[in-house]
Amino acid sequence: MSTRILVFTLSVFGLLFGAQNALAQSTFVFSAADQTVASSGGQASFSLDFSIQQITGTIEDTRGFSFSCGHDDTLLAVTPSGTGPYIPNTLGPITALNGGTGPDFIQGEIFPNGFTCGVIYAFTAQNQTITYEIAKPVISADYETLPGALTGVTGDLLTQISQGSGLGSPPTATVVVIGSGESAPASVETCSVTIQASPPIVFNCQVEDSAASFNGASGTGSATVGLSISEDIAAGGSANLTQGFSLGLSYDAQVIDATGVTQGASLSALESGAGAEFFNVSLLAGGLTVGCIYDFQGVSFLEFGLPDEVLSIDFDTVAGTLAGSAPSSVTETTLTPVEGLGPTGVTLVMVVDGTSIPMNGLSGVLSLTALGGFDRGDCNVDGTLDLADVIKLLGGLFSGDALLCNDACDGNDDEVMDIADAIVLLGVLFSGDPAPPGSGTCAPDPTEGSLTCDSFPACE
Repeated sequence: MSTRILVFTLSVFGLLFGAQNALAQSTFVFSAADQTVASSGGQASFSLDFSIQQITGTIEDTRGFSFSCGHDDTLLAVTPSGTGPYIPNTLGPITALNGGTGPDFIQGEIFPNGFTCGVIYAFTAQNQTITYEIAKPVISADYETLPGALTGVTGDLLTQISQGSGLGSPPTATVVVIGSGESAPASVETCSVTIQASPPIVFNCQVEDSAASFNGASGTGSATVGLSISEDIAAGGSANLTQGFSLGLSYDAQVIDATGVTQGASLSALESGAGAEFFNVSLLAGGLTVGCIYDFQGVSFLEFGLPDEVLSIDFDTVAGTLAGSAPSSVTETTLTPVEGLGPTGVTLVMVVDGTSIPMNGLSGVLSLTALGGFDRGDCNVDGTLDLADVIKLLGGLFSGDALLCNDACDGNDDEVMDIADAIVLLGVLFSGDPAPPGSGTCAPDPTEGSLTCDSFPACE
């Protein structure tokens, strides 16, 4: 119902019960208690319970009222959001009217900068009256902050709810109907609402420490590195609903080269298992960029209250750099989430409620271990020291059998492959002699000499 209808209805009420008297001696005040509310996730909401109290004159039987309230339209909105007809929630004696069915008439209107409300207790029942010798709650109004209104706010924010001005057409009067239909003047007491700033939203983009191996001789190898996102949440807080993110990842192109990026489990589960609706990867020299939007309709969200591996990144080693690495040597390389990569300078951000929140980029280390060397005594290169190794050695010495790794057959490490090596290995197997140095593990030959190891697959 429009404000015009509201005013017309109140006028009819006045005709039913007598002429209006703007000079009535009784006066009333509408009030709501000051509030302090906490914001969360860049938003805040609260309710105000408005009471009426008669402050001058003989205590009157009242039959209805109308009033308007104004607020900062750059910060707040009355909910349900939007503009138009509005029926606020009733409280206390208003709810109890007419045997608990409430007033015969209640109507209001929402405006961008406030709301109006008119109430008639009963059109004909003369006994439906209320006195306000003390403040009694009558109406509750719900408020919420506008989207983005708290963005960048770092301290507490004070706003006021006060008597409306010019709301409605014609403007709704702030009055209380008394006696036989007189309009007693009333006012709306200003109340203050303090909106406490929520802790800053902090997201972390973390490269997980990882390990992989590569062929020390050729320098070839591959590795997979995970990248996780998490949110720092204050005590009693909750994780924000995120809508997407973008990031860059920098690494040493002399050591590794990215070959592909796949979505983690949470991303892959979006869109009924189809994954994020927009997922763009650009592989660059020494880096990569990723842009991700969960869905274009804005109905899919992810929370990062706990670290969640959102990306799995595959790398190849740069053979030209790592070739000839000593067996068991470790090459460490650092990977760091960054912004500014690519021709457009991709940002390092998480999107919450349509707003970009910068993420902290936390580096991770990829440890690459060079494979190579051999397992001394494992002459047949099957991963086990047993009698078959002695037979293989003897076949190589006396029958010309091919041996893949002469160093592995050099049981006594004297850099000469001969019958003495067979005796040493038999002593280990059947007499409890100590194993030769480097037995049972992949290791380089500690003794320089003429023997070679062309291939030892178990250590590559």
